[in-house]
Amino acid sequence: MGLRLLYFGSDDFAVPSLDKLLEGEHEIAAVVTRPDMPSGRGLKVGETPVATRAAECGIPVLKPAALTREEFADDIADRGWDAGVVVAYGGLIPRWLLDVPRLGFVNLHPSLLPRYRGAAPVERALMNGASVTGVSTIMLNEWLDAGDILEHHEEPINEDDTAGVLRERLSSHGARLLSATLDALERGELTPVPQEEEKATFAPPVSTAEGNIDWSRPAESIDRLVRAMDPQPGAYTFFRGKRVKVLQARLTDVPPEDEPGTIMNLGKEGFLVNTGTTGLQVLQVQPEGKQKMTSAEFSRGQRLDIAESFTREP
Repeated sequence: MGLRLLYFGSDDFAVPSLDKLLEGEHEIAAVVTRPDMPSGRGLKVGETPVATRAAECGIPVLKPAALTREEFADDIADRGWDAGVVVAYGGLIPRWLLDVPRLGFVNLHPSLLPRYRGAAPVERALMNGASVTGVSTIMLNEWLDAGDILEHHEEPINEDDTAGVLRERLSSHGARLLSATLDALERGELTPVPQEEEKATFAPPVSTAEGNIDWSRPAESIDRLVRAMDPQPGAYTFFRGKRVKVLQARLTDVPPEDEPGTIMNLGKEGFLVNTGTTGLQVLQVQPEGKQKMTSAEFSRGQRLDIAESFTREP
């Protein structure tokens, strides 16, 4: 028969889950998403990816500025929904709202909870050099990502994974896990398991400032930072006073020859940069105000010299 759901989601991570639920027997009564916001260089006002997808499917879309009882209660009063679903919504669900549906709220989170609670679990897992992550479904409560665990799926982290690539893979696995969780919830077959609070770790939002490369760190750490910051907000350094994003790099076993940040081994594939441990090969960059380019193109355009340096300040 299927459940009647209210779907809370905003960014592109939540789109595959919405699509997966639309393929099954569950019914989406409405989608709740964040209000239209300015974004991009031109700060053009636009709707969320979930709002766009829901409209394409003919699903009612609600965009409350806040989930207060005064602002939101009337919008859901006659929806007749059995459960709420939250995937990358971008805000906490208040206590009053959690109590409305008879089956509560199910949340999909891109980590193996209780590890990496918070806004940037994928990025933090990559930064920390984790070898495995995953997706979890939980019964939502008023605390951040702290509800009882329903089901989870483990996913290995590959050596070349970026945050964008890993998020896309987790969104696909998460869509299937969420669908299976809701099926089991309808059948009454789930046994929620409390999270082990002593094992909880947190994943706060990633700031632009964190992307500023410290070349004195180990090459492995810099490589992880570059991958974690891809596609946003981007790892960067400064060269001749201008910001340069480092989009792709490769680890090597070449011993350092000079101070960290100093360029070495210019060649057809670009160049290596001294770090605190080994030379890191830079493969792709984006100079300030320009398009993405290979490091070889950057090297030729800038007429790089060995012993020039990338720095943390202009």
